[in-house]
Amino acid sequence: IEDMTQDLLIVVMPMDEKRRPIIPKEGERLYGMAVTKTCAYRFFTVFRNKAADPIPVWHIVKPVTVERYQNREFVRVKVTFPLRVQLVDTEGTLGPVMQSKTVDISGNGICFTSDAQVHVGTKAALGMDNIPGIGNMETMVEIAQCRQINVDGLRKFHVGAKFLHLERPIQNRLIRFIFDIERKNLSKGIEQ
Repeated sequence: IEDMTQDLLIVVMPMDEKRRPIIPKEGERLYGMAVTKTCAYRFFTVFRNKAADPIPVWHIVKPVTVERYQNREFVRVKVTFPLRVQLVDTEGTLGPVMQSKTVDISGNGICFTSDAQVHVGTKAALGMDNIPGIGNMETMVEIAQCRQINVDGLRKFHVGAKFLHLERPIQNRLIRFIFDIERKNLSKGIEQ
C-alpha cells in the first residue's frame, strides 16, 4: 500500500512471473491481502484504474470490511506434496532419507507428517520435486514444533519447521505459488 484517500487504496502494481504488469479490467472484483510482521488482513475490493507516477500503481476501492487472517508474517496454505526428510544429528551428520508428505507450507516454513517425534531445535534437510512455478526445492529447516495427532487410530506427528537460508528468489516464487493456491481456493468459494 503506497497511499490512501478517503475512498481509494493506492497499491504497487503486481507483476506476473515474467515481470509483466498485471492490469485488471475497470470494475473487476479483487481479493487483497495486506501483510504486516504480526498479522495479515484480507479483503475484497474493486479495481478502478492504474497510474504510473512516480511508480506503477493500482487504484482500488478502499474496502468496507477487512478480516484479520493469520497471526503470522506469511500466509500458510494446506497443500500435500511428497517430501524427503533427513534429520541432522548433534555432530552435523545427515540421517537416512525418510519419506513424508507436507501438511501445509508458507513463505518461511513448512509442516509435514512424521511417524516419530522430532525434537524442537533439530535441523533437517528437506527435498521436494516438481512444485508448480518452482521446480525442485532442497533446503535446510529447523524444527519449531512437533504435535502428536491420531490418524485412523495410529499415532503420527505434525512437525512444524522454519526454513533456514532460503534464497530470496525461491522464497518469492514460493509466495507466488501460495497466493495462486489462495486465489484458486477463493474462486471456488465465490463460485459456490
